Amino acid sequence: MSFAVLALVLAALTPEQRYEHLMRDLFIADAHVDTPGYVVDEGYRLADEHPYYELDIPRMRRGHMGAVFFGIYTPGGLAPPAWLPRALECIDAVEDQVRRNPHDLQLAYTASDIMRARQAGKMAVLLGIEGGHMMMDSLGVLHTLFRLGVRYMTLTHFKSNGLGDSGTDAAVHNGLSPLGREVVAEMNRLGMMVDISHVSDKTFRDVLEIARSPVIASHSSARAISDIPRNMDDDMLRAVARNHGVVFVNFSAAYLDKKAYETFAPLRDRRDREIADMLASHRTDPRRFELKRVIQQRYRAQLPPVDLKVALRHIDHIAKVAGADHVGIGSDFDGISGMVPQGLEDVSKLPALVRGLIELGYSDADIRKIMGENMLRVMRANEAGAAR
Repeated sequence: MSFAVLALVLAALTPEQRYEHLMRDLFIADAHVDTPGYVVDEGYRLADEHPYYELDIPRMRRGHMGAVFFGIYTPGGLAPPAWLPRALECIDAVEDQVRRNPHDLQLAYTASDIMRARQAGKMAVLLGIEGGHMMMDSLGVLHTLFRLGVRYMTLTHFKSNGLGDSGTDAAVHNGLSPLGREVVAEMNRLGMMVDISHVSDKTFRDVLEIARSPVIASHSSARAISDIPRNMDDDMLRAVARNHGVVFVNFSAAYLDKKAYETFAPLRDRRDREIADMLASHRTDPRRFELKRVIQQRYRAQLPPVDLKVALRHIDHIAKVAGADHVGIGSDFDGISGMVPQGLEDVSKLPALVRGLIELGYSDADIRKIMGENMLRVMRANEAGAAR
């Protein structure tokens, strides 16, 4: 069947028929999920379906997931000597879960690895470092993390570090530090994607000025829809497009909706202190993590309603400003303290985005890009940059 004939056939399909046609072979990828910390701290097993948190293998299967980048991060409060050991523990935990689930999961280091996993009926698992502080200002550590399979690094997290300024902390370097510039160049040389989520606007501009390979924002949304520091304004979106990079939309209700952010921001420190005090007083209580989730949900209930349509507005806005080649999904599931939108409660609900994009008038080709193919493209571009 020629492309023209196929296009006519697809155009005649109802929205439901289009959805069913897409879901037969749609590749869905999530650029940022924070589950590894739960595996380390709570013995969370990916093989079991859970009534809490947002990712496990049964729900990944129902969500038609093809690939996931697990974020490797250090919780707030850890002192610098513990940063790297914690990262290594999380990497080891991911590798262990893959070994325990060989029929479902496969470690991937390249875009080709992802496709090989897909052909074998498995879901690809990849690693991203969330916060450049974990490389301890050492290029040797950066190289080691790359050898261990890390394929992107978020330059900063909530705090500024030796590489550059964070978007949620005081400026220390007025953007990228000299070391940060060296690290961006070295990441390009290695083929490790430079992640500009969390960085300050000046750090962002510095990165885009020197990056030789496409960058990613692994879990950021649109400032035009929700004007908060963690999101990106239209000029930034256009700059990412000129760089041939991708912005992966974050699903945190507090980032998708400014009213939710303004409600949550003054409560965050109080919530975190309450959780820390509870964990300290329940060190031997097997229910302590359940109690933690109860506290998180109590604070989550104070936020105004945020639903799937708001997440779609962010995707749609970025696609309109930067182009459908430059937007994807970076849910931040398991890293947003249960602050998920209604209708996007966990990874099993990702296909709901497909229905939403069909309703918004997106073509099948653009839906395929947004849901996963853009991730493959930006990975291949960074691999090609390393090869050059």
